Amino acid sequence: MLVKNNVQIIVLGTGKKYMEKQIAELEKKYPDKVRGVAKFNVPLAHMIIAGADFMMIPSRFEPCGLIQLHAMRYGTVCIVSSTGGLVDTVKEGYTGFHMGAFNVECDVVDQADVAAIVKTAGRALAVYGTTAFKEMIKNCMSQDLSWKGPARLWEKILLNLNVTGSKAGTEGEEIAPLAKENVATP
Repeated sequence: MLVKNNVQIIVLGTGKKYMEKQIAELEKKYPDKVRGVAKFNVPLAHMIIAGADFMMIPSRFEPCGLIQLHAMRYGTVCIVSSTGGLVDTVKEGYTGFHMGAFNVECDVVDQADVAAIVKTAGRALAVYGTTAFKEMIKNCMSQDLSWKGPARLWEKILLNLNVTGSKAGTEGEEIAPLAKENVATP
């Protein structure tokens, strides 16, 4: 069980009512270790993510959300299930940890999934506070996760179609500087 470690766990979001109730029960049982906030609150989510050391994303399906991108920008190391865009954006041992693929049956909690969460969290906790962990934070924050590179690739592909009248766009000013220029020292 994760709460036996030197951790504090915050769960934010809504879901199945029986699971929300279970989180409330854990909060009562472990008042110094667990907090559950069963609501949708974007500003609070950003504050939690920015202040966390790890962000656990145990998704069964994930086409590619933004939560892991926000977390990495804040220097929060992700612990993710190996599905969808999470596989593409979180690199095992470099910017986070992969738990493997989860059971897609949404009506049950698969004990194998629970075991994968506990095992992977243990691997993450073993790295916490080490030089390797500091490197992971830097790796997370130094990525350029903007659309500039993908937009250039799409432009190149579209221009290669040789449609009459097509021409390259003009280089615009960055809306935000590259992430590498904003790396904080942990």
